[in-house]
Amino acid sequence: MSKVILSSIASLGLAFTVASDRVVAQMNHEMPATERSQTTQFRRIEQPFWVKGAVTTVGLGLIGLEIWWFLLSKPKSQKAEAHDGIQEVGIIVDGGYEPSRILVNAGQRVRLNFLRRDPSSCLEEIRLPDFHIAKNLPLNEVTPIEFTSDKPDTYTFNCGMNMFRGVIEVQPTDSTAKATPATNSQAIHQIQPELSLPTESAIKAVKTPEGTQEVTVTVEKGYKPERVIVEAGQPVKLDFQRHNLSKCFDKLLIPDFDLAVDLAPNQTTSVEFTPKYPGEYQFTCGMKMYRGVVEVKPATQSSSK
Repeated sequence: MSKVILSSIASLGLAFTVASDRVVAQMNHEMPATERSQTTQFRRIEQPFWVKGAVTTVGLGLIGLEIWWFLLSKPKSQKAEAHDGIQEVGIIVDGGYEPSRILVNAGQRVRLNFLRRDPSSCLEEIRLPDFHIAKNLPLNEVTPIEFTSDKPDTYTFNCGMNMFRGVIEVQPTDSTAKATPATNSQAIHQIQPELSLPTESAIKAVKTPEGTQEVTVTVEKGYKPERVIVEAGQPVKLDFQRHNLSKCFDKLLIPDFDLAVDLAPNQTTSVEFTPKYPGEYQFTCGMKMYRGVVEVKPATQSSSK
């Protein structure tokens, strides 16, 4: 928003400058030849009052904008405040995220309170990929998201379409933060569920009597589950049930296995392949805005026999 204001005022100033030049040029043109010859010798030209007023107004506006921009504008980064052992910060979701950069300490619980005011469907979901978190953000409601990071680093959060992003900067824990670990069973109980992947985000394939590893993936607001766990050397069958009519989901891509499949709306489309090597392989929508992962683990002894 501030960039739009700045560019608008700059354009207005340029317009007034051009108008002033045209007025002066017109005055010179209308002068007799004898007077025009004299103007080439340092002659004072009196400009109209409205031109002076407009230039003065634009100048004061630019000065005021600079003061607001550098001194009074809301910062884009904010350090979380600790309350009862939890680092907490509020984030407004309106045409992006404000603040868009959050500073927290490592090893302490973090709670981000997202208040969504923008009705755009792009912002109706928030994702923290590094913490395996994806949640819907109801309009005009506060949605808290909690996690703990023990490793200092920079982590991103983004909307469901990966068009708007923010950053969580996890800083090394200072000595005072280390002195406040969770000491009661209630705190441990609150933290423990987040340490494991949510059951809807990761699932292990079920082996059929024919020896095929099979998983059903629902295509709605992304892919559920987002992570499919299989074993190497065994055939895999992914059944994609598409309920989202967005064109983004018309095609499914699994580049590492050279697969590009059309997904018919409200139907189940099966994709089959056999991964030979352990690793992580992505599958995406046609526009590469939504992603999932096939995690291939080494074959167990029972599977290899």
